[in-house]
Amino acid sequence: WGCIPTKALLEHAHALKIVQGASEWGVTFGDAGAALPTVGIDMTAVHARKDKIITGLTKGIEFLFKKNKISWIKGTARLTGNGGVEVFEGETQTLKARKEIIVATGSAPRGVPGITIDHTRIITSDEAIHMKAEPKSIVIMGSGAVGVEFGSIFRRFGAEVTIIERAARIVPVEDEAVSAELAKSFKKQGITVLANTSVSAAVAQKDGVEVQATLPDGSTTT
Repeated sequence: WGCIPTKALLEHAHALKIVQGASEWGVTFGDAGAALPTVGIDMTAVHARKDKIITGLTKGIEFLFKKNKISWIKGTARLTGNGGVEVFEGETQTLKARKEIIVATGSAPRGVPGITIDHTRIITSDEAIHMKAEPKSIVIMGSGAVGVEFGSIFRRFGAEVTIIERAARIVPVEDEAVSAELAKSFKKQGITVLANTSVSAAVAQKDGVEVQATLPDGSTTT
C-alpha cells in the first residue's frame, strides 16, 4: 500500500536522473553528434510498472499462504476478549485464538487541525502514490520518511518542492548527521526546506493551494 509503491516511484525517479545525466555516466544515444531526444517521464507507464510490481508481490504472498495452509479471511475484525476475534462484513464469524493474537493494522494518514483534506488539491500520501501527472509545484507538510520520499520523487519528476517541518531539522527522529546530509542534498537539488515552521492554514483554490505558515522569527509567509 505504501512502502513498495514509493520504492518503485523512487526507482523511476533515479532512472530519470541517470538518463538526464547520461553523458556523465558514459551513456550515448544514437550517432555521435545527433540531437539527444527530449527526456521526460511518462506517468502512465510509471504507474503501470509500479502496479505490476505490487501485483506480483501480493500474488506471491497469496501463493505462500495457500502453500503453507494459512487461512486468509477478508473483513473487519474486533477483539471480544478471552482470545475471541469477531470478523464481520458479509457473514459474521467468531474465531478463537488458543495462544496469541497479533494486531498488525498498518497505518493511515493523519489529518492536521484546521486543514480540510479534499483529496484533490490538499491530499494525503495515499493520493500522492497514484498521482496521474507530476505537479508543477507541491508543498509537503512534515519531513518524516514519507515526506522526504515524496519530496525526492516529485523533485526528480520536475516539480518545485517545498518541505515544511515543525521541528528544528528534517527527518527529526534520525541522527543529526543524517538530517544535515539530507538537507545538503535537498539544497543541491533545489528543494526548499522550511524547518522550525508551522502551517496555520491551507485553502484549496481553483488553480492551486494557498498555504500560510509561521516562520521561526514569528513572521508569516504565504
